[in-house]
Amino acid sequence: MTTNLLSSEEIKKATNWVIFLSIALIVLGIVAIISPAIASAFFTAMMGWIALISGILMVIQSFRSHPVRGFWLNLIVGLLYAISGVYILLNLGAALLALTLAFGILFIVEGIYTIIMGFTQKVGRSMSWLVVLNGVVTLILGIMVLNRWPVSALWLIGLYVGISLLLTGISLLAAALAARKIGNDMPMTDTSVTDV
Repeated sequence: MTTNLLSSEEIKKATNWVIFLSIALIVLGIVAIISPAIASAFFTAMMGWIALISGILMVIQSFRSHPVRGFWLNLIVGLLYAISGVYILLNLGAALLALTLAFGILFIVEGIYTIIMGFTQKVGRSMSWLVVLNGVVTLILGIMVLNRWPVSALWLIGLYVGISLLLTGISLLAAALAARKIGNDMPMTDTSVTDV
């Protein structure tokens, strides 16, 4: 049996891109947190482009698979996606308001569900209080979003995207640095070990 282990130099090369990506995500997260309105508009526009491109691809696919059942359903759904994408791109403000309203409602429903689950299912046994706390925080956040709506549309999505990017970047950076440290601590041996 042959086991190929990465040398410390190969680990360093492999983690360089991860470190670069994590730093870029951290910077983008900080920028989004500092300018949440711009980040909200950018994220909403990206959703519009994704819907438009997905719709176009679905329409093309429906014509390519015309003999297969479901042609009309694929065509109609594709057209609705494309129309939604165009609407979002031409009406970023209205789309941002609708998306923020949907997030507020989602947080309230999720918060109530999580609180009920924490009390009834005793999720995590002795740690079920943490599940309930999570539900309470989510519920309060949803109420705050709806209470401040439509003003919350200016900052909510951009702030959440920024926090998500920042935390993702930090966790990627920590993982890459840990892998690099392990690689540096490895003894200098042959990278190929053969067991007979």
